[in-house]
Amino acid sequence: MSTSTLTPGVVLKTKFVTANQKAFQEYVEYVDREEAKKEKGKGEQDFSLYQDYMHNPQKTSSLFTEEFNVLNEEEKKELKTKFQTAQKNQSIMWQDVITFHNPWLQENGLYDAKTKTVDEQKLMDATRESMQEMLKKEGLKKTAVWSAAIHHNTDNVHIHIATVEPYPTRKRGKRKPKTLDAMKSKVVNHLLDRDVKQKELNHFIRQEVVAQKKQRSLMSWRNREFKPLFLQIYNHLPQDKRQWQYSYNTLKPLKPYIDELSRTYIEKYHAKDYAKFTQKLDREVEVMKKAYGEGGKDQKHYANYKQTKIDDLYKRLGNAFLKEMKEYDRKEKELQKKLFSHPKQKTFTQQGSIQHAFRKMERAFKTEYESWKNQRHYERLQRDIERNHEQERGY
Repeated sequence: MSTSTLTPGVVLKTKFVTANQKAFQEYVEYVDREEAKKEKGKGEQDFSLYQDYMHNPQKTSSLFTEEFNVLNEEEKKELKTKFQTAQKNQSIMWQDVITFHNPWLQENGLYDAKTKTVDEQKLMDATRESMQEMLKKEGLKKTAVWSAAIHHNTDNVHIHIATVEPYPTRKRGKRKPKTLDAMKSKVVNHLLDRDVKQKELNHFIRQEVVAQKKQRSLMSWRNREFKPLFLQIYNHLPQDKRQWQYSYNTLKPLKPYIDELSRTYIEKYHAKDYAKFTQKLDREVEVMKKAYGEGGKDQKHYANYKQTKIDDLYKRLGNAFLKEMKEYDRKEKELQKKLFSHPKQKTFTQQGSIQHAFRKMERAFKTEYESWKNQRHYERLQRDIERNHEQERGY
């Protein structure tokens, strides 16, 4: 079993207590204990809830909630009432701890080691996003209330959160692992402004590559080098055009060739930008590795991130090619209809003109076909597709 060599920037731990446990009542009393913020050490004698972090008021922020950064007396009384109601009604209390590696906070501009100050607003907002995600995934948005505080009394800044249901809807306290993963991801993404980075990466995929491709026909003269492969893929597509989607299972045998079309297209039009794109992906992986750590369970947050983004690019670009093939097919069908459905009473000149157009088109296709047929890539394509068809037919 491999061990982590990199201290995670963010760690999330959770547990829960029942209404009859001492910790529940002590937190209720803690909510509006104003003197606990003023009298050094006094809390150590009276409270055991979160005893390793709540008992040093000089290193504890004021309680904050979804709506307020700092609670006034009336707001604290209202919060206490909700927690008392929850206890009376036998609610579970969920206790979450988000711990930060201080050097990681400092590296990302959130902590000053000299003054030992932290960007509390940023941490509070990250906590709110995390809790919103938890409440949504656990179905508690309409029933739960929570409060939290930022603590500085250990080597690492951390946030403690207590959540209850004044009118309980469940007796089960354990949360789904996916919920905890999503909570942690929200904290990391908010603190690192990863939404901005995601937009930059997605802009390259959707606007700089795919949107521009829609303006460039592969059947135009300047893209003539793409035409042979374009036509061979087109000629082997299923009859049902509803299946002309990159992710459709029936297109699986053609995907390597659609990807080859994408690769050569990117190489021609976006080679330098694509290199920068992959470098950005590598940097993103390193950033996430520092945030989540190198443990086996933590790697899932970033292990496949780069390939997933590249796959998304190829999928979207592949669908852009298939959309062009649909349009090409439509035009071909219209042309064939005109060529083969003209009335017998057409003049010799009209018929001759149509026949001339047909022969011209036929010669063009034959030239492209013979050119491509002589290439080994085309021969391999034919063999692979035929082999897949035989397997599907059960031969």
